[in-house]
Amino acid sequence: MQALVEHYSKKGWLQRVEQCVLHMDISSLDFNQVVLLCREHRLHGALIYLFNKGLDDFRTPLEELLLVLRNCQREAAGALGYRMLVYLKYCFQGLAFPPGRGCISPARLQSVRKELLQFLLEDSSASSSWATVELPSKAPYPNLCHLLELDTDATLNVLGFAFEDNGISTSNYLSMDLTNTDVDSVEVKDLGGENEKLVQEVIDVLSVILDKSYFQRCCSTTNDGDRLVETWPSEKDAGCIFEFIARYVACGRAKVSGNILSHILEYLTLDAGISSVHTIESSKRREKQLLALLEVVPETDWDAPYLLHLCEKCQFHQACGFIHAIRHQHLASLDSYMKAMDEPIHAFSFIRDMMQQLHDKESDAFRVEVISRIPDLVILSREATIFLVVEHFYGQIQQILFSELQSHPKSLFLYLKTLIEVHSTGNLDFSCLSKGGGLENSTGIMSRHESDRVTAYLEALVDFPKILRNNPIHVTDEMTELYLEVNIQDLVLRCC
Repeated sequence: MQALVEHYSKKGWLQRVEQCVLHMDISSLDFNQVVLLCREHRLHGALIYLFNKGLDDFRTPLEELLLVLRNCQREAAGALGYRMLVYLKYCFQGLAFPPGRGCISPARLQSVRKELLQFLLEDSSASSSWATVELPSKAPYPNLCHLLELDTDATLNVLGFAFEDNGISTSNYLSMDLTNTDVDSVEVKDLGGENEKLVQEVIDVLSVILDKSYFQRCCSTTNDGDRLVETWPSEKDAGCIFEFIARYVACGRAKVSGNILSHILEYLTLDAGISSVHTIESSKRREKQLLALLEVVPETDWDAPYLLHLCEKCQFHQACGFIHAIRHQHLASLDSYMKAMDEPIHAFSFIRDMMQQLHDKESDAFRVEVISRIPDLVILSREATIFLVVEHFYGQIQQILFSELQSHPKSLFLYLKTLIEVHSTGNLDFSCLSKGGGLENSTGIMSRHESDRVTAYLEALVDFPKILRNNPIHVTDEMTELYLEVNIQDLVLRCC
């Protein structure tokens, strides 16, 4: 073996040596000699294979790779760090490494995950020679910190694979794809409480890292003092950690301190106008995360007035609606939902929910307020407004037409147009509602009550033809004339 390595080394073909090791029967090798050769020539793939296959040892290769990572130059550290992340990803998924070597036994998978996570969560330290972004002095949990500093997004993505089998997948939470190989998830037996304990440990460690680095950070310099270097984590990196923690708190798998919760809420409600980094898509994602979080965390753990102020500032209208609703401020809640113009389903599903929940004087007062908002609701969604009227205000169609809409030409035109469509076709196209308010978003998570309410509303829309049979729409001559009149006025205005 030594001769083979020397021969290929002289020709610069060390990768062929690694391929040879991967295809050899381990029992026929001098294990210690081959391990030494792999260490000397940095054949990391072969080294991983030897320990995994020969000794059923998944932790030692990670220790060795991290030791090399800490002491190699920056150029080499990046490639090695990502190789570590790929190794962890495969192990957490139940796949043997290097790729194409089969699967880890389902009976062994949970213990492998636990061993690797425990190593990452160890509070030991060693210096690194390659960092251009310095970890804070005496950084806690350096094994994990080194990977987070290398690529926070990718590391959190990989950590999520360790907890997939409980039904809350985080593999798509971040977009970083560490390998071009498509792999099928491996079903494993869930060990319940043991897995949840690991989730909480990871969240606790991330919270400590934030507490001792991000919240207390200060500028640092390189050893020679010639230049300033950025202190990790950056604001973007901390944001990724906040979102990761928030996800597991929102799905009820972890808890955090009041301090961490406050920072998460403040991060999620950052004003989108402050930075160009916060696109509309990311703003929507953060609002959905906030909603899911608020449903799980007791109201006593957060300051409702202050959070409402933050939500109003960053125009999180659905979150404002939720906060008003849990404080039984139904009209304020409705007005907030109506401001979410791109997802009108939330306003209409809220109205329907309140119609079913409220009784007596509260119900009567709410109905009056809803009718007074018909002109704005028509603009929000003419189809959903007609469904609302047919289902809850069938006997007041004429009143709404001549009392509430006369002074709102655009709303009047849309209302009449939709009534005529219903009369002639017996149905309406509600597809715009389901597109605007789908049950999932880019984070793959929605608050349970919000999801249930929207689901119930969408199911009710399916029954619209049946409701129409019991409550048919009658278009009178007066309504037709009014529609034509408004339509002509609209055309004249356009021509002018």
